[in-house]
Amino acid sequence: MLGCGMSEPVVEQTAKPPHPRNQPTEAKGVAEPNQPALQALAEEQVRFDQTVFRHEVDAQAYESTFVALWDRLRSTEAFKVLRQFPFVRLEFPLPAEWKPVNLGVSGIRQATLNGEPISTDHAGYLAQLNKLEAEGWRIIQTEWHHSEFRPGKNGLAPQSVVSFEIHSANSSTKRRAIIKGQLEVTWTPHKTNSGLRIPGTIKVQDAAITDYTGKPAFAELLQIDPKKVDAKLYPRVSPVMVYDLNQDSLPEIILAGCNLVYWNQGGGKFQHKPMLKNPIMPLGEAGILSDFNGDGHLDFVSTGKEDGLLRLWTGNAVGQFTAKPSVCFHGKYENPHTMTAADIDLDGDLDLFVGQWKQPYLRGSMPTPYYDANDGYPDTLLLNDGVGHFTDGTESTGLATKRNRRTYSASFADLDGDHDLDLFAVCDFSGIDLYSNDGQGKFTDVTDRWVKQRHGFGMSHTVNDFNGDGALDIYMVGMSSTTARRLDRLGLGRDGFEKIDAMRAPMTYGNRLYLGGKTGFHQPDFSADVARTGWAWGCGSGDFDNDGDLDLYIANGHLSGNSALDYCTRFWCHDVYTGTSRPNETLDTFFSGTLQGLGSNYSWNGFEHNHLFLNRNNNGFSNVAFLLGTAFEFDARSVVLTDVDVDGRPDLLVVQYDAKERQQRLFVMRNQIETKGNWIGLHIPDQPGLPANGATVQLHTGNRNDVRQLVTGDSFTAQHPATAHFGLGENQVVDKLVIRWPSGKTVTLTQPAVGQYHRLKI
Repeated sequence: MLGCGMSEPVVEQTAKPPHPRNQPTEAKGVAEPNQPALQALAEEQVRFDQTVFRHEVDAQAYESTFVALWDRLRSTEAFKVLRQFPFVRLEFPLPAEWKPVNLGVSGIRQATLNGEPISTDHAGYLAQLNKLEAEGWRIIQTEWHHSEFRPGKNGLAPQSVVSFEIHSANSSTKRRAIIKGQLEVTWTPHKTNSGLRIPGTIKVQDAAITDYTGKPAFAELLQIDPKKVDAKLYPRVSPVMVYDLNQDSLPEIILAGCNLVYWNQGGGKFQHKPMLKNPIMPLGEAGILSDFNGDGHLDFVSTGKEDGLLRLWTGNAVGQFTAKPSVCFHGKYENPHTMTAADIDLDGDLDLFVGQWKQPYLRGSMPTPYYDANDGYPDTLLLNDGVGHFTDGTESTGLATKRNRRTYSASFADLDGDHDLDLFAVCDFSGIDLYSNDGQGKFTDVTDRWVKQRHGFGMSHTVNDFNGDGALDIYMVGMSSTTARRLDRLGLGRDGFEKIDAMRAPMTYGNRLYLGGKTGFHQPDFSADVARTGWAWGCGSGDFDNDGDLDLYIANGHLSGNSALDYCTRFWCHDVYTGTSRPNETLDTFFSGTLQGLGSNYSWNGFEHNHLFLNRNNNGFSNVAFLLGTAFEFDARSVVLTDVDVDGRPDLLVVQYDAKERQQRLFVMRNQIETKGNWIGLHIPDQPGLPANGATVQLHTGNRNDVRQLVTGDSFTAQHPATAHFGLGENQVVDKLVIRWPSGKTVTLTQPAVGQYHRLKI
């Protein structure tokens, strides 16, 4: 199952889309005077491809062999494809002894491929494939990334390093397996009839097999496609919010993007009804449920996509909203992507932060500089007058300097343990920014003091206590780029753009886990376990298996088309050097041409799978998404981890984005993990003058001192309910739960019963 084999050239059976670099530039509708400039841009890129980036162009040519393999494995019977893949010799080590993996889920084990090396030719390879197929194995999904290229020099053949991941299943044994590692490929000078390079020797390195036997750990509870519910509905579900609207301890699923509420009937059953009587469609992608007028009932705030006005729909005790909203702030928003609320100044009401994202390539502009862009639509910090009317306090609170970030997510949380609510924002084309609250609603930028390596294409975050030390930690997700790593290893870049080249590595490191403490945040060694997931979007944290440590789920995939052939290379070789923050008609036309086919014919960064990382007792993480049934291949966006069926196990909500149809679907996956771990949960209702948002829950039992804080603005256009859940592992007793609000009010529950949710009464 690891090899690829056939010594004779073969003809490709599927049409291969043209690389975006080689696509013709479309200049339709552009005034004649712009034509020379367009031609000059095209010629410049060709010149750089032939000189500065010639080795990268070669790398792409050799990579096309594995791109074609990846594409055909998705579209044709997998074993047939593998039999036809050309190579001369395959070398791989045998698996070592199988060992169980301590992940809280029984039935998972791993074997490292570091045993006796085996070398086989085509005939031996075919025999292995035939054996696996006869045993009932099927290949479900694969990934192939060309991470390193060594040009042929001094008579030596070119070499490549290709990371791979194969997801396979055996229906007869109920066994699933993940095989991952690296291939060191030495290339022959030969090509197939279709022009693909033929590998010579393929050496399998750093490989391991992880498998799982048992019933599916997650089962689909709901799949919601707005167009299948009602053809008249807007085809977007985000913002996705889960909240107990009528305070019956059963959380509802609210899909504001298409104006639906799925009312929880208990037992995993839901009934859908309209959310708003007179909806404004389309709404902005950001929205928030919180008590903004202080009456103890949830209100809803969002924007009208067309006019950009911020509106407030007030709610009542049974989770219904007013038919007609009020405009609660008269500033106009272009593209809000996150809303987070907290009482930042301790005046008894919830203030609101609205973060906006601005897309690159818009009207020919590019984020400048790409690693620290502050040229987007303005973010705002809005101060509440107590009844849900807001004024702009961005300047007065100290948040004006970086207000033009391209913000995707943001949360208020107590990051330094002083009981007031600090602010952090996760932004595209910059990374993370952190602001300390002085307790009176004035913020100081402490980013450089609190974190190192803040940079990244930040898409979203989750905040939680990952190491159980009573301090909040941050997990930020963003883009990990194989192309950028390959360019760095080749040492390629353009003269005069040294800073742009130097920032490739930190910007494309991927996801970052920051552990908090009194002196700021640091990235532990095991942060690398959860770094490189592809192009990450939404994320969530929770204890899936109730073993007492926190797990992670990451939604991946950006504009995937029919082929794994990617656009990412063009971005790093050309686009990142081109343009400024200012609109440019010529560049707009040029980019429009080069981007044609993205999301249809080809992808941004291949076909990426979602990741579910189980925590190895706070000693690192292992991705077992495929083993547990959650490695979706579709482009995913919002993620919510919460217990929708109230059985003590966090369930999974994940949004699919279909770039071709430009619509979203929601998958609700019920957690069926069989675990012996104990648990406890707490519902915190909104009370007049005491909103749940911002409250912390501290668990004390034995030597544990875990903390949860109820925050908004995390994940990606999503909102979690006002519920704290703790996996307890073998612990059968909780000494106490201490609930503290930003106002200072504290409630203590002594020895609350485990294995159930408690509803706080004040």
